[in-house]
Amino acid sequence: MYYSKCNLGFVLRIEIGEEIQEALRQFAEAVGLKGAFYHGIGALTQVELAFFCRDSKSYDRKFFNSEYELVSLIGNLSSVDGSYIPHTHVSLGDKHFHTFSGHLVRGVVSVTVEILIQTVDLHLTRKEDPVLQYKGLVSASRVHLKIDN
Repeated sequence: MYYSKCNLGFVLRIEIGEEIQEALRQFAEAVGLKGAFYHGIGALTQVELAFFCRDSKSYDRKFFNSEYELVSLIGNLSSVDGSYIPHTHVSLGDKHFHTFSGHLVRGVVSVTVEILIQTVDLHLTRKEDPVLQYKGLVSASRVHLKIDN
């Protein structure tokens, strides 16, 4: 993995054979991020995606072992108890030009992955949502705005 600092945060290139989520964790730890949002493109193999089922409050998972175009990668980096958590969603394309999307559990770089990481000056963390039993993104300085329907 290589990275460069820029006016928007960082430009990151993850190399062949590296796993994206682990690379993002290691990057965040190396530079000491408070929090960040990111997007990118590239190519993946050995992909595991998940879909959160609200009713069962669990993830359905599926493995994909071919090579895929990483059409879009988007997510955020937060930390809980000193451990960085990348929350990544992807859209992938196969050799038949079909696309599919989901929550990225893991994915190994097959050609390259190029990511723009935009840092924020807030400490982003995750807190358990008692209704969904899911850890949602929060910051120390958040303001609650109730929306009337």
